[in-house]
Amino acid sequence: MALGGDGTILRAFSRFQGLQIPILGVNFGRVGYLSAIGPEEIASRLRSILQGDYETIELSLIGMENAGETVLAVNDVVVHKPDGGSVIRLGYGVGEVDFGAISCDGMVVSTPAGSTAYNLSNGGPLVSLELNALVLTAIAPHTLMFRSLVIGPEESVSIRNDTIGADAVIYLDGRIGGTLKSGASLKLSLLPRKAHLVKPPGSNFYRALRDRFVQPSR
Repeated sequence: MALGGDGTILRAFSRFQGLQIPILGVNFGRVGYLSAIGPEEIASRLRSILQGDYETIELSLIGMENAGETVLAVNDVVVHKPDGGSVIRLGYGVGEVDFGAISCDGMVVSTPAGSTAYNLSNGGPLVSLELNALVLTAIAPHTLMFRSLVIGPEESVSIRNDTIGADAVIYLDGRIGGTLKSGASLKLSLLPRKAHLVKPPGSNFYRALRDRFVQPSR
């Protein structure tokens, strides 16, 4: 059980990764999109959930290969310019197709669960949790031509740091996860295993979307 916001739930997934432990989120944060219940529901709903009255949603996981190491994320992987730095130049591709490079503040590769987070803030599409896909979105791209890409489960995404003399920072679910050195590239793909999130019976992606983002006062 994770008490906090979505960031707390993501840290719980990271801590218990590989153990197939369902995570129950109690929202003490702001949005709480991944949470099953709010603090006002603890008295009325927590007991029944702990007795097994819940559903489990499988969330896609991103595997990132960088410098010979593979790590995972539940929400997103972000490649970003250093704090205080100027724009960086990132190349990107899908599978064997290279799309070239653009100047930007960074790029976000998200899962469907992560599509409601940093991806959404940068104008990326919202993707149903029922889909197994990746979303690639640029952060403040200095071009009129870039559009977000929704990528199927059999394809991989590559990001290359084409910035001369400057490393980029890698964030995994909002935490610093390393650097992408000038001239280096990383590869991102969906993993076969999943993260398991506890939700109340009858949970619906579109109802949660409405209640958290469209009509939050309901």
